[in-house]
This record gives sequence, C-alpha cells and structure tokens, in this order.
Amino acid sequence: MVSAGVIIENKLSFGTVVVTDNSTISNVTVNLSDGKTLSTNKMLILVPGQLAEFTLINFTPYSLLNISANILSSETSSDTGSLSQFSLTNLTIESTVTVDNSGMATLFMGGTLSTSGNGTNSYISTNYHSTYNIVISY
Repeated sequence: MVSAGVIIENKLSFGTVVVTDNSTISNVTVNLSDGKTLSTNKMLILVPGQLAEFTLINFTPYSLLNISANILSSETSSDTGSLSQFSLTNLTIESTVTVDNSGMATLFMGGTLSTSGNGTNSYISTNYHSTYNIVISY
C-alpha cells in the first residue's frame, strides 16, 4: 500500500520588502484568493511574494480532505541574525479540498507577516524564516 503524501511545489514567500519606519505595525500579505502581495503602513514591496503550493498525492479518489494550518513559530529567525524580526501573524488556506480521480489535489496557502512596530528599525537585508504545519484529515 502506498501512503498519502504532500509535495512542496512552492514555499510561501512574502517577496522582498523594505521597512521604512517601524514606529507602527506594518504588514505584508500574500492573498489566498488572487495571489497578490499587499502591504500596509511603512512596508514597501520591492519584489512580490508567492503563494505556497502543495501537491497532495495518493489519497482515496474523490475524497474530501479537511485542511488546517498552524503557526508553530510566530517570530521569524534570520540567516544573518537580524536584531529585528517579523511575526507570522496569519496563515490562510482552503479548509477543504476534493481529491481528483487519480488521488491528487493542489492546495494553496497565503499569509501575513508583520513588523513589531516597536520603534526600532533593525531589519536587514537577509532571508527570514518561520515554521508552520499543515494538518490534513479525511
């Protein structure tokens, strides 16, 4: 028997952003409905982000999958130890997906990343990471 599985096609990316002022909380969101990257307040988008994309394989054909996403680490970590970190404040994902006749489905996920708004602007040019999990039940 072959086990069901998940293939990561694209990781959730918030693109390349600049925080011009951290005296108020600013957000960057990758919108689940259309994949567009939007920002608020003092965050500018230089390169748009992208939705996470997952291929679900080896499920029972035509089954309905219940999906949820949980943030495991809301504060980011960075490749070069930035003094300021972002917070992963929201994940958006389809709550159900129907598998096709071959036992496959495609799942997309968006989310929101926020600055601290604490007045300290020590965000540097580096990669920032956060941890989440996806729960699939059927």
